[in-house]
Amino acid sequence: MKKVVIGLTGGIGTGKSTVSQILKEKKFPVIDLDVISHEVIKFPKVVEKIVENFGKEVLEYNNTGNWIVSREKLGRVIFGNREKRLILNSIMHPEILRIMREKILECKKENKIIFVEIQLLFEVQWEKEFDYILLVSAEKETQIKRILARDNRSKEEALSIINSQMSLDEKKKRSDYVIENDGNSQDLEKKVDDFLKKIEFENILKPILN
Repeated sequence: MKKVVIGLTGGIGTGKSTVSQILKEKKFPVIDLDVISHEVIKFPKVVEKIVENFGKEVLEYNNTGNWIVSREKLGRVIFGNREKRLILNSIMHPEILRIMREKILECKKENKIIFVEIQLLFEVQWEKEFDYILLVSAEKETQIKRILARDNRSKEEALSIINSQMSLDEKKKRSDYVIENDGNSQDLEKKVDDFLKKIEFENILKPILN
């Protein structure tokens, strides 16, 4: 029976993480690449390469008295600098991809459908890693309201972040499925349920019936 790996993505404030939480509550495995990246940035060989390329100023003491990479300091160094961002990606992405693939293989042992939550799926061009791509989308005004409520940012800051990302219209063209998330949590859960029924029918029930 075919095992299906679905890339779950979306723009800031669209509700991707909320969809991820709904899926977890329904007992679907969700591999979070943000969690993996937090692990990878602590690997000694990764820390070494980051320091080689960005200097010791990106380090800080943690609460156990060890030097670690400060994501905040590193973010300031690469912000708005495409060349430096590409260098960081060349250090981090091979390890993130390796761990993601290991976790997918592990999940496939006991699950028919596996989700991978990845915000910049299209930007890093990892589409081929997944059988399907599910995009969580929302109107720009909805995104702004959520960012303001969640992140304590100004409207100008929220718009700047949204406009710096690949447009949702472009992401829709590249996605297999889209969930529009402009309603309440009950509406969203129903849309997730409808999506799951469609995926389970297409990949599990339909092959059996045929």
